[in-house]
Amino acid sequence: MMETPDTELRPEPGLEIVQNREFIAENIAISGRHFVRCSFNFCNLIYSGGPVGLVECGGGNNRLVEVGPMLEALRGNAAEEIREKMVRYWTDVRKGLNLEVPAE
Repeated sequence: MMETPDTELRPEPGLEIVQNREFIAENIAISGRHFVRCSFNFCNLIYSGGPVGLVECGGGNNRLVEVGPMLEALRGNAAEEIREKMVRYWTDVRKGLNLEVPAE
């Protein structure tokens, strides 16, 4: 199926939509978000992996900061190692919030 130009503008399901925002000198988590007509200037764009939408966005003097699973993948860690770390962090967060940790 050939994609039409309007298909490229449509966000993937489940992405948070952010429209017509001007970000100046901010830390912005971009993973899982679809930005439309936004500008980014002097920002840290924090990317953990997964889908991101950028439509008619601009700006300058930004830095892409890879964290979490994306950083691990760039470091060459195997998928299983990444999964184990994520589950370990998830378990620690649940314990820190006094939530039950399901048995494996």
